[in-house]
Amino acid sequence: STQLAKVHEQMSTAYERGADRIWIVNVGDLKPSEMATEFFITYGYDTTKWNKDNINSFVTAWATREFGLTSQKSAIVANVVANLTQFNARRKPELWNSTTYSLLDYREADNYIAGWKATYDASNSIYSGLPSGTKPAYFELVHHAVSASYNLAQLYVTAGKNNLFASQARISTNDLADSAEKLFEADYDLEHQYNTMLNGKWDHMMDQTHIGYYYWQQPMVNTMPPVNRVHSRKEALPGPMRITIEGNRGAWPGDNPYQCDQGYNCPPPTLRTFDTYQPFASRYIDISAGGPNSFSWTLTTSANWILASKKSGSVTRTQPETRVEISIDWSKVSGSTASGNVLVSTKTQSLQIFVNANKTAVPSGFHGFVEGDGAVSIEASHASSNTSVNGVAWSVLPAYGKTGDGIKPLPNTGNNNANFTVGSGPSVKYNFVTFNPIKSVTSYIGISLNAFGNDRPLKFAVQIDNTDPQTVQYVPVVTADKTPPGWDGNDGWAANNIITATTKHGDIGAGTHTLTLWMIEPAVVLEKFVIDTGGVRASYLGPPESKRV
Repeated sequence: STQLAKVHEQMSTAYERGADRIWIVNVGDLKPSEMATEFFITYGYDTTKWNKDNINSFVTAWATREFGLTSQKSAIVANVVANLTQFNARRKPELWNSTTYSLLDYREADNYIAGWKATYDASNSIYSGLPSGTKPAYFELVHHAVSASYNLAQLYVTAGKNNLFASQARISTNDLADSAEKLFEADYDLEHQYNTMLNGKWDHMMDQTHIGYYYWQQPMVNTMPPVNRVHSRKEALPGPMRITIEGNRGAWPGDNPYQCDQGYNCPPPTLRTFDTYQPFASRYIDISAGGPNSFSWTLTTSANWILASKKSGSVTRTQPETRVEISIDWSKVSGSTASGNVLVSTKTQSLQIFVNANKTAVPSGFHGFVEGDGAVSIEASHASSNTSVNGVAWSVLPAYGKTGDGIKPLPNTGNNNANFTVGSGPSVKYNFVTFNPIKSVTSYIGISLNAFGNDRPLKFAVQIDNTDPQTVQYVPVVTADKTPPGWDGNDGWAANNIITATTKHGDIGAGTHTLTLWMIEPAVVLEKFVIDTGGVRASYLGPPESKRV
């Protein structure tokens, strides 16, 4: 979980502030952290050799030296390591649970698993092609961490889906329970493989428990996340077909506490409103088995602008799930809004699902980010313009963040270590357009402490258009023997590896806008901004980045 970009960011700051004699690092278990520890020592030995833009070359050189790889394959290993450390740094694996990543919104859990699978496949391609004498080293230094993390991620997401599907009366609940049990046992298989490799040379190195933490101390045994089962031979009360839609815990036909506030006799479902610039072009409908009985289904649309990836199919006990992607043919939407529906039918059941669309358009000549799905999400490194002051500028830190890069004022000791008054320092601007009024701006900030002293707490300012800049002092002032409120706990800043700060900017309507980030204090790292126009939903990583035109 050690991102080398963060090691470099912290240690370069320390060095430039005068910590140039002794560095001390807590490596935890040294064996699995050999590469990161070597970088720490190498960088300490010669701080001129590595900078924020060439860190990746350290990993490629390391992979070539350790495993005898070509430059092309070493580059693959560097990408694997970057993904591994980023994914695990988002939240350390021992703190994961079955709902860490949203199962409902932004396709977050599915994309999370897809990222792990691509990383595992890349690592496995390297591992499979190595000579037998080199495989143990690669397994211990890279592939075990990738395999075990991917397996654990699948376990938690599978358990989460199992719990969700049980509440929706889907027979595939049982298949997910079976899969979770297999993944749980596979965790031990990977641990045993590591401990017994090379005749047990590193036996017990992977013994520490890591599943089922209840508080900060390790549990005495790994515990599988809870799963549910439904009767495998009994049909759900409303019949064989279950319908669920993206972004909603409800299930139809029949009653479910999440369909509406009343919890019964609820209206048919409505897909979240489509708009031209939403991050994902489609929204899905899942057609599922509510018991052991098979059925065939058909889907019809009320208008030619509603597109469906499938129009008919069958659901059986061995194939209990079908996903239909609904999208919009915007060329056939004549006005600014449109309403219609899709109808899913079997011989004994039918369900209408409402579809609404807003045909949004950006002003001619606009360049920037566009509101979609009720928000504008911007990676901090994707600025429209950048203005330096006194030789200090916001600079990109590649591969620093939870979802991308970070930005930080550099040099670290620029402006003679002095701060700037609000509105006078280096700035970056982000052009964006909204179709709804702005409710708030949430800044995603790299975690740190007030290392410059309590008289210089970490600060920056955010401004929308010509409104007054809002100063953000995100780390409370505390004495040196204490951590600030919000730092600790299973949902604290350290656990989440992020600090978020939300600001209000007055009554700002729809239209083209500019977000300006102002430097006040050095050593501040920003990762992302989310501008809420009324549609931001709960998720671990926040909305994916908005479309940019």
